[in-house]
Amino acid sequence: MFKNEISRRKKVILFTLLIILNVVLRIPSIPHEKGGDSFVIHSYANSITSLGVAEWWTNWISVFGLYPYSYASTIPFSLSGLSQLTGLDSIEMEYTILLFSVVIGLISIFTAYSLAGTVYDNFIFKYIMALFFSISQGVLIFSTWEISTRGPFIILMPLYLYILLKRMHYGKTILLVSILGVFLAATHHFFYFLIPLTVLYLFMNILLKIIPNWNEKEYLNYLYIACLIVILTHPFLSHSMITAGSRYGWVLDTVKINARYIGPTLIFLFGGLAYLTFKKDKKFEEWYFLLAFLGLSPLFYNQTYGIYIQLLFPIFFISVAFKNILVPKKIGTNKIIVSIIVIMIISLSTFSCFYNHFRTGQAKSYWYMSEEEYMTSKWSKNYISEGQIAISQGLLSQRILVTSDGNPSSPKVNMSEIETIKMSPISTRYYFDGPYVLKPGTSLSGLLNWLYEFDNVDDSRAQNIIKNLDAKYSIIDNNYYTNLDTSIRNTRNKLYDSGQFNFCML
Repeated sequence: MFKNEISRRKKVILFTLLIILNVVLRIPSIPHEKGGDSFVIHSYANSITSLGVAEWWTNWISVFGLYPYSYASTIPFSLSGLSQLTGLDSIEMEYTILLFSVVIGLISIFTAYSLAGTVYDNFIFKYIMALFFSISQGVLIFSTWEISTRGPFIILMPLYLYILLKRMHYGKTILLVSILGVFLAATHHFFYFLIPLTVLYLFMNILLKIIPNWNEKEYLNYLYIACLIVILTHPFLSHSMITAGSRYGWVLDTVKINARYIGPTLIFLFGGLAYLTFKKDKKFEEWYFLLAFLGLSPLFYNQTYGIYIQLLFPIFFISVAFKNILVPKKIGTNKIIVSIIVIMIISLSTFSCFYNHFRTGQAKSYWYMSEEEYMTSKWSKNYISEGQIAISQGLLSQRILVTSDGNPSSPKVNMSEIETIKMSPISTRYYFDGPYVLKPGTSLSGLLNWLYEFDNVDDSRAQNIIKNLDAKYSIIDNNYYTNLDTSIRNTRNKLYDSGQFNFCML
């Protein structure tokens, strides 16, 4: 099975099993969709379906989610289109999200497989990389009944690098990179990281024309190790990317985060990285992965987003390590080694399955939409008049607003009246929040947060805010309530009580 030549029949069987494994791992074990961002995108998709337009498009950069109250557009539009094609209405958008998640999860197999083929035209290597990438928790978490723009970006990023590294006519490469680049820019703000990855590719090509065979210089191996050590240790020593607590504790937590989203195969990262670093006569593509990993390595310290941007590269090196074991120089493979590899693959599948269907700690109580939340939103859709405004505090009650098909809806924003501040291109906020940000003290979320600071709903200031928002109802989550919620519950008519959730008049 692990000889260099694998029959076409075996390839078909292995690929079929990989597809089945990916589908099985994504079969829901929860009654409704999960996540936080998922419900925000859900609401945008519902808005497009109901109104036929993207109301948040008030500026051309709104398409990319770079203007206040806007959102990256490709996924909401994709969901709305899929929903209309399948005939599902807005409140059934969660089933559209389920279908979309499975499809995008299966696409991850083929994007990773294609990219791997640009480095080594070896089925075992391509298959291993497709396996490890598609069932890693970093991919699974955003492609199992949860729609986050991070997921599609992570999954399509290998396709972007495939187009770069595939030896095609320059005109075709430029066209495809431009189209996919714009698509990814309208998918997630991570697209900024495609710029240095593209510049690296261009730089390496130019250098190759100026200094032929530069990639075969042996001293570069040692220079690479030195640079990697410096880049990895500098944030630790300078505390520059450690935002809280002990730097030792920060590093340990970061290692745990990476281990969770990559899986137990992470231990093979060092073997694959060391092999490629000291390999003689490295190919252009091998140097590209090494240098890209070098440039992105400081993101190791970013506990929120770092792993998602880096995910592809550690998996590549892990796959290299597995290839070296499974594709021996001589015919015949050590059965003990093969057994260990098989155990590791089974362990990865089990590990990813556990974290894909269970949560631990505080996240255990709210990581998906419960049946009680769903039934509350159904009641709201049936008994609250269309167009009415409701206020709420907390993730769970906001989910109800999203899935109630606009009955009631969240407070509206008059886009023509918002006040913005133009950011400087040298500011990091320019790239992550957008060229324009809201003037401090004018955001709707800030206004709602201030409202819930009041102890009494009859306070004149609270009444003025409620009047300005034209709010008619309040949704109260009894597991997450404020003094204002208590005041509303005690002094206003209660229309609905599920035990956990109340609908009250204002």
